Amino acid sequence: MTTSNLSQTRSSSSDEIDLGKLFGILIDARWMIISITAIFAVLGVTYALMATPVYKADALIQVEEKSSGMPALGEMGELFASESSSTTEIEIIKSRMVLGKTVDKFNLTTVSAPEYFPLVGQGIARLTGNLNSIDIARFEVPDHASTKAFRLTVTNAENGAFRLEDGEGRELLNGTVGEPAQQNGYSIMVREVVAGTDDSFTIAKRSRLDAIQWLQQNLGVSERGKQSGVLQLSFEGTNRALIEALLDDIATNYFLQNVERNAAEAQQSLEFLNKNLPDIKYKLTEAEDKLNKFRQENESVDLSLEAKATLDVMVKLEEQLNELTFKESEISQRFTQEHPVYSALLDKRQTLLGERDRITKQTQKLPKTQREVLRLTREVEVNQQIYVQLLNKVQELKIVKASTVGNVRILDEAASYSAAVKPKNH
Repeated sequence: MTTSNLSQTRSSSSDEIDLGKLFGILIDARWMIISITAIFAVLGVTYALMATPVYKADALIQVEEKSSGMPALGEMGELFASESSSTTEIEIIKSRMVLGKTVDKFNLTTVSAPEYFPLVGQGIARLTGNLNSIDIARFEVPDHASTKAFRLTVTNAENGAFRLEDGEGRELLNGTVGEPAQQNGYSIMVREVVAGTDDSFTIAKRSRLDAIQWLQQNLGVSERGKQSGVLQLSFEGTNRALIEALLDDIATNYFLQNVERNAAEAQQSLEFLNKNLPDIKYKLTEAEDKLNKFRQENESVDLSLEAKATLDVMVKLEEQLNELTFKESEISQRFTQEHPVYSALLDKRQTLLGERDRITKQTQKLPKTQREVLRLTREVEVNQQIYVQLLNKVQELKIVKASTVGNVRILDEAASYSAAVKPKNH
């Protein structure tokens, strides 16, 4: 046998697996393997039974692309139409403006939890149905408080008496469930407590911003499908009733702020018009008095046919200019002067002003008395038109404001799943 054949035989022999030998090793270590498997199985089952279940609630919201207070108003309604992307609306939902109201309503700046035996205490209490709970409506601590963690101990479960201590065990106050208690700058109002005598709760105070951040971390908002405009809100927590209530309140706060935001534009324009109505009314009255006085002094001078025709043209021009002024006051809230819509409005105004100047020069050919009557009559009719326009706009804006429904609707109210999302038991 050659040297090369010998080396190949040795190599193939070393690559062979001795199954009998491996099986023997497993047999020898069978009790260790069974013990380790059993230990981990018991630990897994224990964790699944003892771990606090985490539930999930969700809700659906639809964000429409456009919304106008009153489509029948034509241009007036279109001025209050708005477009919103889902990304923008998601950020609004998770903003402090929306979530802050939920924090205030549910007093989320106060965090409370029952005290149990470490590791397995809460699991045993949950399995036996003896879970403790507490509902704190208000909890205030002085600014100089040296600790943010406190302990509330039930001293008499029958009449709801309790004692509040700081982190070092010093007594701060005594109180009763359902009644406000206050002492040494500390104030607490416990609405309800489910616990036995000598059971304790840990109470902590956090800032409003920290509570909002907690909501932001646990709140999930995503769009269903691509550009569908349907947003899914989800929230996870150990208390199914609480996460449903929180999610419902967040959805409601978002819906209400959307309606208020759409109505705010109409309200701003309404305030602007109401502010200017008295001035226009005064100018109209003053113009009418001047015209009547001039006619009396000049024995009721009448306008010629040419002057009447010129007056009609001038009044129409003033009407168009006034309409542009109204539109500009509304457009200026939405666009800059460089925007094509705003630029087109300014160009149209310049054209009308040029036409008005041209007609004004033509009136210089009329007799002096005719020119004065024409000027005074124009002031009366122009101010009268402005006043009527303002009154009409006020009525239209009131309709727009009253009929504003927003571009958001809640499709599905918050509901939690019966099965826990954590831990996974299957």
